Amino acid sequence: MRALLGHHWRRHRAVLLVLAAGMALFEWVITRIAPEAEQAEAMRRFIALLPAPMTTLFSELLENVSAQGILAFGYAHPFPLLLMSLWTIRVSAGALAGEIGQGTMDLLAARPVSRARHVGAALVALLAGLVILTGAAWSGTALGLAGRRVADIPPGDFAPLAAMAGLLFAAFGGLALAVSAARRTAGEAIAVSAGLVAGSFVLDYVARLWAPIAPLRRLSLFAYFQPLVVLRHGVAAADVAVLAGVALVATLAAFVVFSKRDL
Repeated sequence: MRALLGHHWRRHRAVLLVLAAGMALFEWVITRIAPEAEQAEAMRRFIALLPAPMTTLFSELLENVSAQGILAFGYAHPFPLLLMSLWTIRVSAGALAGEIGQGTMDLLAARPVSRARHVGAALVALLAGLVILTGAAWSGTALGLAGRRVADIPPGDFAPLAAMAGLLFAAFGGLALAVSAARRTAGEAIAVSAGLVAGSFVLDYVARLWAPIAPLRRLSLFAYFQPLVVLRHGVAAADVAVLAGVALVATLAAFVVFSKRDL
């Protein structure tokens, strides 16, 4: 297992450091642009003057027009979601399907290591990277708030938010590992996994805007990651149960599929 983890570290460490720096810098920048109370009130008044259809369209933005809302949105912005997606898909696709496609799995599998350990090593590398990325994001927020107190929000309030972001991508990571365990090339695994993440994001976004498909929102994993709700009311046990359940079931599927497939 140690050799496999070392293999993953050598393959992905440079990318992980770049992604972590991007996460920290982005969240730090968000603390710089979070509005003061007077600025937030002026923005709300401007949005309220828009025509009714546009006011409806910007209803979620209106709710987020506050220092608390902007800081929470920093964890749901497409940029940090993209960085975590890149890590999740890169590691899962490269660890199983990628090694098979390159032919290097023949060498790795020739070692006296069970197939379960290959999946386990990929899972450990994936989760460790997510911990580093979410920790970097929280550090950027904490550092930014230390230099600019906005709405007297303590940095500790963002730790559960960062943890939920990590749990969200642990669920996607489990799905991506299951996909990788069943595919023969990294390209195939990346395409399917990226489609799952993008489709889930689009479904969540559209379902919030278009009432006829609103009930379908629960099918998106992003529906169980609501940063502003977490920041204001804490973590919902039901959201944790859904994301953790998906991560567990999908990861178990990856172990089963990879143990039985032809390499």
